[in-house]
Amino acid sequence: MSTERARLWYASRKEAIRKMYWGSGKESGNLYLPSGFKEYPREIYNLFLSLIHRSGKVLDLGCGNGLLLRHLVENSRYELEPFGVDFIEESIRQARELVLPAYSSNLTVSNIVEYELNPGSFDFIFVDPTDIHRDDIDWFLDRVVRTCKPGGRIIFYTYRDVMRVLFLLSLVSLVLPFLRERLPWRIEGLATWVGKLLPRNVRSGLKRIDHKHVSIGIYDCRGEESNVQE
Repeated sequence: MSTERARLWYASRKEAIRKMYWGSGKESGNLYLPSGFKEYPREIYNLFLSLIHRSGKVLDLGCGNGLLLRHLVENSRYELEPFGVDFIEESIRQARELVLPAYSSNLTVSNIVEYELNPGSFDFIFVDPTDIHRDDIDWFLDRVVRTCKPGGRIIFYTYRDVMRVLFLLSLVSLVLPFLRERLPWRIEGLATWVGKLLPRNVRSGLKRIDHKHVSIGIYDCRGEESNVQE
């Protein structure tokens, strides 16, 4: 369902991320880098952990090597079954072999927008909207909302280093409006928090959490068909 420009963007993004995390000289045994960190992000992961309020299935869309999923499974007081999707083959291989070998069959190599999402399948879904092209954001989030079980949660998040870049881009685009349409993300106004990267009907239902390292929006799933406008 992706447009041609979206497919080209995903391909370019995949190559850039692979080079960043798995390029020449990168250590294959480094468990932090494929998830975007230089050291273990315990404070951030514990914040995500605090959002888990029941047992169930957890899906991380864009999971890297599954480091967050392992933290949730090992530290939650609830019983969790992890599922992860990432389009970098090396990251998923590391997840299957080193990080979450007991759940290797739940870890999939795929672009997240091409991953099969069945209605009512997951209790918790983690997703960074900067991984989704603007042409796909509406239909894909419609699927994500339908995939969340009633009483479950979708945790939208973007790390602060990325948010700072998006804020500057959104600020410049107010002066140069033509730039806004050329960005691969749809930004509503100034990118002050992750909700500004999401459709209005989703954003209006979010509980906002501002943390120094990450911007979070919690969507509590109530079992309705969808809150996303077609």
